[in-house]
Amino acid sequence: MAGGFAVLKSRDFSLYLCSRFFASIATHMVIMAVGWQVYHLTGRVLDLGLIGLSQFLPFLCLVLFSGHLADQFDRRMIIMLGHCAYAVCTLLLLGFAWTNIRSTLPIFGVLAVLGITRAFQMPAAQSFVPTIVPMATLRNALAVNSSTNQVAAIVGPSIGGIVYALAEHRFGQNSGAGVVYGAAAILLLAAITLVTLIHKRRLPSARSVLTWSTLLQGLHFVWHRKTVLGAISLDLFAVLFGGATALLPA
Repeated sequence: MAGGFAVLKSRDFSLYLCSRFFASIATHMVIMAVGWQVYHLTGRVLDLGLIGLSQFLPFLCLVLFSGHLADQFDRRMIIMLGHCAYAVCTLLLLGFAWTNIRSTLPIFGVLAVLGITRAFQMPAAQSFVPTIVPMATLRNALAVNSSTNQVAAIVGPSIGGIVYALAEHRFGQNSGAGVVYGAAAILLLAAITLVTLIHKRRLPSARSVLTWSTLLQGLHFVWHRKTVLGAISLDLFAVLFGGATALLPA
């Protein structure tokens, strides 16, 4: 194995890559199924927007604090706990589907918990790769990790949609979401297992005090580096207008 893929020889990186790939696929499957389930329950396009909002608001409120937390504690443990929280939420959604719940409020409550989990897990996951690969292979590792995430973002909804459609055809109407949640829960259990096999990293020798200055360091860094600010702003607009895909069930 040569070139950029040589980084896959790293045991911990390969375990982490597979774990994040499975978890990402499972997450995209769940969000896809939730959209169809909620729209089948209410028939309201507004509820499709509330699905995203219920996840985004907790994330927005906690992301600065969670970034500081990722710098102070074991990122591997944060990622593993995040996978566990995702698995629990997926099992709750599975229970709602099995009982043919008619209200969307419990579903939105679970999605809010998913948003909180994502707020804590994302900074830890994004900064975990530099701790498990040598500096010489870091660029290749980040490229492979980013490409894998993009593949999961495409494959996840695709698999979820196929499973949803086949389940509806095989087991009847309103059964698709439950089957998708069950499949996603299995993938998340696999992701949790893979993370536990990664060797534990040393914690920081000294932890900084939580202040507004430490919380805003990231924003200060981005604002004073216009190239980074421009790239993030460009991505912001791409994601904003790309969010129209949330309306697909309608």
